[in-house]
Amino acid sequence: MTEFIAIIIIIIVIAYFIGKNKSKKPIKQQPNKVSSSKPSKVKPIEKGENVLYKKKGIKAFDMKGMFYQKLNPETDNGQFIGFAKCENNSHDMYAVGIYNGDGKLLGYTPKGNKRLNLSLKEWHNGKTVTWGNLRHDDYDDKWYGTAYIPVGFTLGQIEKLERILKLKRENEIQIRLKEKETEKYFEILSKHREISKLLADIKNPEELFYSFPKNLIPSISSHLEKEKNWEKLIELEKYQDLINELSEKFKETTLKRINIAKENVA
Repeated sequence: MTEFIAIIIIIIVIAYFIGKNKSKKPIKQQPNKVSSSKPSKVKPIEKGENVLYKKKGIKAFDMKGMFYQKLNPETDNGQFIGFAKCENNSHDMYAVGIYNGDGKLLGYTPKGNKRLNLSLKEWHNGKTVTWGNLRHDDYDDKWYGTAYIPVGFTLGQIEKLERILKLKRENEIQIRLKEKETEKYFEILSKHREISKLLADIKNPEELFYSFPKNLIPSISSHLEKEKNWEKLIELEKYQDLINELSEKFKETTLKRINIAKENVA
């Protein structure tokens, strides 16, 4: 009996130590899970993306670098019509040169204008019409200038702009002449009609600064009355819109002359 009890005690002790050892066995830790999603790659900027002008239009720029072009105050002062051209020189990889109608370099747009340079290359093969004015300050011997450059216009719109600039310049020259023949007067009126139509086609951009002198119609009517050119005087009625823009005094005088012409051809 004693032996049996001893055996039972031994079994209990062995079972105790076996259970104790199992309780000390380290528990296998699960590794922390890391998100399997990879960071998204940054999309490379395509050529011209977010660099070109978002909206087409006529852009105005203060001109730079005129001093180095050795301009002549007697011949280069005043308005010009020419072209703007993309260039890449040692001073500015995004340079845009401003040239007059004879191909003479007048100056540049401000340095580093990447948006303008790339827009001209993308939409106009790097070259388009431009116009503006130069002013020489005799006191400081400095040049100041402004250039207007149409950006994003269609070829048809550019052609209309060029036509407007040409007619506008021709009219300005003829209007400044003190002595004008009847034929020249009506050429001015005809060109004004065409300019107005072309301007309406391109939404009348204010950067073209076009205005028609209101005193011209009364001057024409006076000229024709002195010549007794009644038929041409009656023809002035075709320009009723210009007559209506006159002050009451000049409007009344012009219409009176036209009525006199009608009486003489009746």
